[in-house]
Amino acid sequence: MTRFCKQVFYHLLVAGMLLPAAFAASKESPHDMLAKSFQQANLWNQGPVKLTAKVRLPKGDGTDINLEYALSWVGPDKWRAEWTANGFDQVTVLNNGKMSYVSNQPRQLVQLIQLEMAVAALDAGNPAGPYAVPPLDWEKAKIESTKKKVGTIDAKCLAFGDPMQTYCIDPATYHVLTVSSTVATAEIGSFEYNDYATVGTTAYPQSIKVNYAKTLLEEAKITVSRTEKFDDKTFAPPDKSTSVDWPSCADVDKNFAAPHVTKSVPAKEPDAALKAKKFGLVWVLASVGKDGSVTKATLIGGDPDLATAATDAVQGYKYSPYMRCGQPVQFQEVVVVPFAPPAQKKPQDDVYEH
Repeated sequence: MTRFCKQVFYHLLVAGMLLPAAFAASKESPHDMLAKSFQQANLWNQGPVKLTAKVRLPKGDGTDINLEYALSWVGPDKWRAEWTANGFDQVTVLNNGKMSYVSNQPRQLVQLIQLEMAVAALDAGNPAGPYAVPPLDWEKAKIESTKKKVGTIDAKCLAFGDPMQTYCIDPATYHVLTVSSTVATAEIGSFEYNDYATVGTTAYPQSIKVNYAKTLLEEAKITVSRTEKFDDKTFAPPDKSTSVDWPSCADVDKNFAAPHVTKSVPAKEPDAALKAKKFGLVWVLASVGKDGSVTKATLIGGDPDLATAATDAVQGYKYSPYMRCGQPVQFQEVVVVPFAPPAQKKPQDDVYEH
């Protein structure tokens, strides 16, 4: 064999060895991609962690409302989440198997819940993290994969669930770029993540935007530190707080079962609202008992004339229990009920759970 033939043979052999690996990489399953993305953004594997968000809520008159959101995390059994602003304070503390909550506002604000959900979406609401909401039920979901340009990045977009959640991910870094929520074919809300920075072995965005109906609802500048030292008093139950059982264990991120809707009730639009041509979305906070039944449905956003119809529908919901460390727990879930004009109404428009 001549030297030229040997070189050609060598290059063909190398190419033949590399092609299967490249082909395998290109065939990475959507579940594997999501798992890697959630893992690389997971801050809650070693404490302490301090996450601070400077949050700006633009108002219609051109001014802003500014708040601060702070997460102080020692471990899956001890953390504190706090919202503060001028004249506003809301605190959630987990310690000794009890989650305590207090706010000086009569009801929870949908904008605050949305940012908390945007933070939780980065790691699928890891049960070890400082979240009062249940984790995302994604591991056994059927996932549809598409491609989309997000800025300058050729993203892989993974859609699953009902309502549909779509994660667009940078396939080179596994960074989450956007998460959108869709009812039927209409996108009604999305999160945007930018300016990723390395934090230990993880990567975390320094900028989060929350959009509603393609309009900026709020944006947050994020800082994360692992050098913070917390006083034990930080994790004491706040005065006048209410508490629920919230069991934790060393492997809570593996020892859980995420809840899902087992029964939903369509909302019936009131005749007066139909005549007045009032349509749109109503946000309802569902308080769910250990057995999965809705114990309370509270309006947190939307037209008051549609509120009763929405809360009555959500009150009839049933969930599978949320299990933590082998025990059922109470939890809260945001449900968005759409009221579409009659000509646009479709069977799948009956309800949207977020």
